[in-house]
Amino acid sequence: MTTSTAPQSSGIHLTRRGRLVLLGLPSLLASVAVAAILIFGITGLMNQAQASSEHVSGVEAVEVTVAPGDTLWDLAHEAESEAPVQETIARIAEINGLSSSQVEAGQSLYLPTE
Repeated sequence: MTTSTAPQSSGIHLTRRGRLVLLGLPSLLASVAVAAILIFGITGLMNQAQASSEHVSGVEAVEVTVAPGDTLWDLAHEAESEAPVQETIARIAEINGLSSSQVEAGQSLYLPTE
């Protein structure tokens, strides 16, 4: 009696499709990741906000606290502004985001000084 033994294979044999999945898929994912990083990096460099060193002119104003009995007219009249009182009232309302001419004691308001 002779017994034949088949040679034992010690490794894993991959088919062509298996090699493609094992090696190709990670390579594809790495390529997509690199492409995404490059795209976001380039667009990030191109869209940077440019800070200006120029002085931005705004409204020069002083902060006051409304005293009991004060009206918007009184505050506009006392403001250091060369504009007529009606215009100063409109500017005070605009600066402070007032929706009416009513002011309350203790309320902080900004009055234009120019």
